[in-house]
Amino acid sequence: MKDADVPGVGGSGTSDLASKIDYLFRTVYPAGRGPYSYKEAAEGIAKAGGGAVSDTTLWKLRTGKSDNPTKRVLEGLAVFFGVEPAYFFDNETTEAVGAEVELLVLLRDAGVNGAQLRSFVELSPESREMVTQLIANTAKLERQRHRRSRPTDGDDVK
Repeated sequence: MKDADVPGVGGSGTSDLASKIDYLFRTVYPAGRGPYSYKEAAEGIAKAGGGAVSDTTLWKLRTGKSDNPTKRVLEGLAVFFGVEPAYFFDNETTEAVGAEVELLVLLRDAGVNGAQLRSFVELSPESREMVTQLIANTAKLERQRHRRSRPTDGDDVK
């Protein structure tokens, strides 16, 4: 993942809270549906023990209209979206979480179930990297097999 692709990490090394929150809203949601609404996120944060937060507050944070949330709100967002609170403050953590989220999005979109995802998330970083390499290598083999099974220009296809 390049710096330009990571939310809130630009060439200047500056961090943008709104883009990090927006990234989570756009990418982290269950399979078979679209992104969470502000109301759903507010309710989820409350259920996760993050206390009461309004959907308007979440909208303001996501759009940059507000950029000074309480610690409780950031912790609630982190729990709700399944990221470390450091995601919002530390660009290195932001990059690492962004890479993990991208992989999870690919798995979600490929139809990997929740139990499989939970097992993946519980792995150590080293084990996650091994699984990632296994998936990449398997996909490469699948692509090669697919290319070999396609007819070439010289074959008669009827």
